[in-house]
Amino acid sequence: MKMASSIALLGLVLGCLSDLAVAQRRASCSTYLSGISGKTMTIACPRNYSPVCGTNDRTYPNECSLCKDFVRNRALDKKHDGRCVKVDCTGHLKPGNGLTIPCTQDYSPICGTNGVTYRNKCLFCRAVASGLEVNLQSYGQCYQQPQYIDCTQQKGNNICTSEYNPICGSDGRTYANKCLFCSAVNRGRANLVVRHQGEC
Repeated sequence: MKMASSIALLGLVLGCLSDLAVAQRRASCSTYLSGISGKTMTIACPRNYSPVCGTNDRTYPNECSLCKDFVRNRALDKKHDGRCVKVDCTGHLKPGNGLTIPCTQDYSPICGTNGVTYRNKCLFCRAVASGLEVNLQSYGQCYQQPQYIDCTQQKGNNICTSEYNPICGSDGRTYANKCLFCSAVNRGRANLVVRHQGEC
């Protein structure tokens, strides 16, 4: 009798594990199984923040948190690494895990909320999967009015601090701070304007 119930329990466990393996195309939930008690599975999750987007368009703090919901909803899967965004990035995974999707050179620009124009959807989704906190601003190139910084007060003063508050210049260079940007303007780049705050 004990042997029959042990075999039945083992069959139930293997059935659950095979369901996980078949149903999960992108999420690796078996990694997080810590034990089985009765008919419920216990999943112990780490506290690291490495966001993933579920097929329910919910952002989970990490893959393990998604797997906790998967136990309750077998239709759930990981859509892509990174936060959920307004663009369908299904299948895009973090670079470096051997599954990075190569991107084409086609030009269908996407403007991110960070002011960066991505050449195409693939490059935008790769940035999202890498963990960049960006979302869709609009389709097409980002348009920003050039920002002018008054550098007249700094004329003749070429001593700058090492503070890092990056500015992207219209020349495509990243200047570490306003002082270094103004030094470039005062050295003869009078047409230089700010493309946007942050790195180019």
